[in-house]
Amino acid sequence: MAVISACVETSCPACIHTGAMQPANPIEAVTHSDPYPYYRRLAERALHYDAGLGLWIAGAPATVRAVLEHGAARVRPAEQPVPPALAGETAGLMFGRFVRMRDDAGRTVVKALLSQYLRALPDVLSPCWPDMPTTSAALDDFLFDAPVYALAQRLGIAAADLPAYGAAVRRFRRALGAAADAAQVAEGSAAADWLQSAMLRHLQNPARGTPLRQLLDDASSALVEPAIIAANLVGLLFQSCEAGAGLIGNTLVALARNPGQAVAARRNMQYCKQIVARTAQDDPPIHNTRRYVADDISVDGHVVPAGATILVVLAAAGTLAPQGDVPWTFGAGRHACPGHDPAVSCAAGAAGHLLDAGLKPAGLLPGLAYWNLPNARVPRFAGKAGFAGGAGHSGAS
Repeated sequence: MAVISACVETSCPACIHTGAMQPANPIEAVTHSDPYPYYRRLAERALHYDAGLGLWIAGAPATVRAVLEHGAARVRPAEQPVPPALAGETAGLMFGRFVRMRDDAGRTVVKALLSQYLRALPDVLSPCWPDMPTTSAALDDFLFDAPVYALAQRLGIAAADLPAYGAAVRRFRRALGAAADAAQVAEGSAAADWLQSAMLRHLQNPARGTPLRQLLDDASSALVEPAIIAANLVGLLFQSCEAGAGLIGNTLVALARNPGQAVAARRNMQYCKQIVARTAQDDPPIHNTRRYVADDISVDGHVVPAGATILVVLAAAGTLAPQGDVPWTFGAGRHACPGHDPAVSCAAGAAGHLLDAGLKPAGLLPGLAYWNLPNARVPRFAGKAGFAGGAGHSGAS
């Protein structure tokens, strides 16, 4: 079996710097063609204030950990538990129930219940995937749908319902975008309502002895209502969508830059998992997260005042992480994502499915761009003339 090793050759396609101007700040870095030299420098700096962004910047591993573990560094501003555009909307109600977006005492109980449930779930041996894309635009859709399909199947959602779940999660996600208009917010609220109702139906009368039955029994004992459990299972699907799209897409980019690995990965799931695990560290899907300071705190000798916002640059910290560590893209502290292994399995399965069906990754590189997202690095392949879709389509190998 082929083994992935660290690249030490400056001529390696994955390591060639594009020559593009370096990003001016961590927000620009997320969509930059090669942000990692910038991130490595940022990882050597202490906490500092960026006046242009109006944000404190944490990039060094110790600083990142200190912020993520600080009790006064919250995931939402105290005065805005949900984004203002969603206040009073069904989408806002669902958002406010997500443990990922809460710092109250109740979230600890719910997260423990969910973590235990996820650990108990069996793998899906023959997963269903979205339709094989035959255009670059369809490939973009596949990237966002595939993680939702994979996780929904682990949760026990029927295969026939997967397209509806995927579409609803996408509509809900669009409503949370900073540029969402009133129509998108309304569509997102309708999607949230559908998702909540569908998940509540899924929770009804699970078989005895199953992880879902145990989850509901444990939730009842902890006085956690089924509506909260349903919302947070939807929350898991929502979180998987963007992060999973980035992990699958960045894996395809890594394979495109290493044609030999792309050939070796065909019908070799273990090798696919190695590539995905390496990608999660070297070209991670989630680059930033924010923390909102509820009280004055001291970090790296600086007093960060209450009301300030800290941009936590996970991708910078990741440049100094030893190989084999859980990548920083999964976070740390009380809001760390417990889904490293399922995420790697999902991305490997999706990438392997595309490769086995005939996708030729090298055709994706010309004109490679990234979605304009503030925190997630997700390739955008639409409009690439070199796209080689399913079996029978031409393209570079």
